[in-house]
Amino acid sequence: MRIDDISSWLDEHGADAGPVSLSAGFDAYLCSLPWAGSGIDWREIPHRSLTLDGVSDDEAVEWARQTPMALHEHVLLIDSASEPGVICRFEDAVRDFELLSGRPELYMCGVELAGADVRPAFDHFIERRSFMTLNARI
Repeated sequence: MRIDDISSWLDEHGADAGPVSLSAGFDAYLCSLPWAGSGIDWREIPHRSLTLDGVSDDEAVEWARQTPMALHEHVLLIDSASEPGVICRFEDAVRDFELLSGRPELYMCGVELAGADVRPAFDHFIERRSFMTLNARI
């Protein structure tokens, strides 16, 4: 994420930049999955999808509440393994992921916050593909 570009959003939402090591760890998990082109190959992974064309923020949040990522109050969003991610509240992530990254692919997973510790649940994730679709592992 380009943290400097979204610093006011981070302040407004009580969000923080996550360490690059967390982004790299999430990326390593994602790379262990089957891929096709520029995204995950969902053909053999249990999932649900949402086409974003004409979908409101509220509808996206409601859809995401039906995924394992919703088990977590906070999430990590990344669009690169070599840049900090964003750690924020679940609903803020789903409502504003388009504001946080201008890259076509974006990934978010659930995290638990315990003091200064961030405990990721990499397998509770959602992929945004080509700006147009959300895919969630179920």
